[in-house]
Amino acid sequence: MTTPLAIELATPRLTLEPMRLAHAAACFASFAEPALYRYIEMPMPESEPDLRRRFAGWIKGSGRQGEQWANWIAIDKRSGQPAGWFQATVHERHTDIAYFVFDAFQRRGMAVEAVQALCDHLFAVTSVDEIRAQTDDRNKSSIRVAVGAGFIPDAAPIDSTLHGEPTRDLVFRRKRPG
Repeated sequence: MTTPLAIELATPRLTLEPMRLAHAAACFASFAEPALYRYIEMPMPESEPDLRRRFAGWIKGSGRQGEQWANWIAIDKRSGQPAGWFQATVHERHTDIAYFVFDAFQRRGMAVEAVQALCDHLFAVTSVDEIRAQTDDRNKSSIRVAVGAGFIPDAAPIDSTLHGEPTRDLVFRRKRPG
């Protein structure tokens, strides 16, 4: 890599700041929105200290050989408020991304804006061939973000479970340009 993975990124409306423990205080209320967890298998944080502990783990990374984690908190330039969380898990040949856009900032195109900037950055500083996003096939908002950011869905969904119930996930891929 030519540049550190988690660096500050800018879009017209957002600043994607590398996640810091100090973000937990400003983000806790938004991470505690039950609707964010409808399509993912991750519990809501119970408290600000709980969220800070999670942030510490995400900042530290997995520790697995050949895998690097990077996390950003998107800050709305207009209000100065946290607008979402964006995550990348970089492997040798591909990167998996995930994202939350907090309720007050949904349905404004901010997620597409941030994901596009994140992909541009990841292709610039890594040698991965593709970036992947995976979502529950009922999560229409996440599907719109992936498609809007230039990802192509795989032909066949993957059988999965969510909250103990059978479901199907869609995998979206964005290939390295050129």
